[in-house]
Amino acid sequence: MDLSTLDTSTIANAGAVLHLNGPTGQPLFEDDGETPVTITLLGEDSDVVTKVNNEAANRFLRGMGNAQQQVTAETSKANELKKFAAATVDWSGIVVEGKAIDFTPAAAVSLYRRFPWIADQIRVFIADRANFLKASPKP
Repeated sequence: MDLSTLDTSTIANAGAVLHLNGPTGQPLFEDDGETPVTITLLGEDSDVVTKVNNEAANRFLRGMGNAQQQVTAETSKANELKKFAAATVDWSGIVVEGKAIDFTPAAAVSLYRRFPWIADQIRVFIADRANFLKASPKP
């Protein structure tokens, strides 16, 4: 078995497309009913996400010796949203209150904070290394 065929870092750095589902699990489509609503994401093994994870871990470790700088649930959630925004490289079909939302990291944080069911999908998608493997050729 050639392990290079299981290298997730190349596609994790390039990004993979998540077809967004609604909160009840149904796939979301743009108004035409055919074009998927998508978010393009880097994977956990990407350089960007690895850096964000390391920065958060370093902040936590530095704060362990400082009683005034405690890790809270709010801090943890903010770190996670920052990671998701860093992992997001593009999206299409994102409309809120009738307005198409252009992708920016700040817009991503706001979107993921407002719609936690999107953040849930991102968490699962970027952690699943299978999303960042080349498709196997059909036998």
